[in-house]
This record gives sequence, structure tokens and C-alpha cells, in this order.
Amino acid sequence: MARLFRHLGSLLLLAKHRISCIRTAIKRNMEVQNYAYSKQMLDLLFSKAPPGKRVELRSLIDLCDQRGLSNKSMDPVEDPSQFCAATLSRLSTIGYDVSDLCGSKFAALSSPGCIICGMGSIKRSDSLAGPVPSPFG
Repeated sequence: MARLFRHLGSLLLLAKHRISCIRTAIKRNMEVQNYAYSKQMLDLLFSKAPPGKRVELRSLIDLCDQRGLSNKSMDPVEDPSQFCAATLSRLSTIGYDVSDLCGSKFAALSSPGCIICGMGSIKRSDSLAGPVPSPFG
């Protein structure tokens, strides 16, 4: 759940939905002792929060500071942009499917449209870059 919400919070969603995902990501990641990630997201919310919410956020930031700014159950090189939006598995380094509208990436998608935004068409990543020049001249 912690990883799922980390990835959901990184998607290009409407602000109210993204904030909701980030808040859940903070809660789930604090449960599994990912305090560095949680503090990073709390700092983001704090910078945009109305004055009435800042007291709650500040107490959570202080809690992360007290417990140590490390991530106990997170891959240190985890990059949400390199995970499949449908399965959260790692993307192939050779090629993957990508939505031409929202940019969501997929390991393999059988539908012609994007299952994340519902409006984008799915293209192969290696076909978006154009032809690759031959190394043989």
C-alpha cells in the first residue's frame, strides 16, 4: 500500500485527488517507517496548506524528524516514472507502452486507450523517438 500510494501521488491528477493520494501515501509510509519520504511529502503539503492545516502537518513533520529521516522499506533508487501504471511492475528498458495524452507508462497494455486518463491513445515508447541511426554509418 505504501508503494502504491507513492506512485499514485506522483501521477498527474487533479489537485484534490493528488493531495488525497499524497496524504494516504504519508500515512502508509509512516506505518512502514519511511520517514524521509513522508517528510518530503509533508513539506510539499505544508508549503501549499492553508494556515488551519499547518499545525497538524508541522506535528507530523516533527515526528518524522524525531524518528530519523531514513526509509526502512523503500528502494533508494525507486523512480515512479519507471513503473507500469497498471501493475506497478518495473518497465522494460527496451520499450514500453505510453499514453500520448497523460504520459502514463505501461509494461504491456492490450487496450487501445489509456486506462489512467481514459482519453489518450497508447503508443510504443520506442516508436515515439523516431528512427534510431545505425551505429555502422
